[in-house]
Amino acid sequence: MANNKFLNNSNDRHAAVTDGVFAIAMTILVLEFAVPTINDISSGIALNQYFINYLAPSILIYFVSFYIVYNFWQNTVILFNFSKISYGILMLNMVTMAAVCLIPFGTGFLFKFYQYTNANIFFSLLILGISLLYLVLFFFLVRFNFADYFKSKDLIKTAVQDSYDDGIELTNLKIYIRGVTLTLFYLLLAPVISSLLSLLLAFISPMASILSFLLTLIIVFIIRTRRFTNDKLVEVDLTDDEKKFLENIRRSIYGE
Repeated sequence: MANNKFLNNSNDRHAAVTDGVFAIAMTILVLEFAVPTINDISSGIALNQYFINYLAPSILIYFVSFYIVYNFWQNTVILFNFSKISYGILMLNMVTMAAVCLIPFGTGFLFKFYQYTNANIFFSLLILGISLLYLVLFFFLVRFNFADYFKSKDLIKTAVQDSYDDGIELTNLKIYIRGVTLTLFYLLLAPVISSLLSLLLAFISPMASILSFLLTLIIVFIIRTRRFTNDKLVEVDLTDDEKKFLENIRRSIYGE
């Protein structure tokens, strides 16, 4: 009992630190804007050039970066809704937070040098690295919480092939794979796909490379607003604790 209380307390503290990291990172993003001095802008023509060449692209980059950080924060909301979180997972989350803290720097770097391929490659690699960290983090998290899922791979594969469209229930798993775990990993793959696309476009068009991150917004929006009519917890033989746990995960995924 004491160990559970200590672990829950530790999880709450890690959740608070994680929220703090995201709150600061999202705030610092706007501070990366450089306000020109009167010596830099001495005419209306210079002001127009500043707006076209710096301010307008920077505002676009700011909103893209802000949404990327917000999307990562949504992942951590799901993380701390899992019933079992190991110490190793918490440490991996802290490594991920250290990488998230680099996003304001990457954004400021992009503000000044978005026209250059190297700047776009750096930003794309940064977001790709964080996205992969989240993918690894949730892989271990799902594996830790649903160990039985990995003990009957052949049974699960057969069941998925036979009844994938209806959602499935296995006695040793007791969750709807399509409605929870697969949807979760679809969300995690969205920024990975966007980052890879951005990396490729960096060699073709810097602005297209930046705009490609909007693909994350589109994919996540579709996933979070979609409902699976056959994915109903009431149809599954679960304990009250299991239903509460899965409902928390589902709310985090779908934003309900």
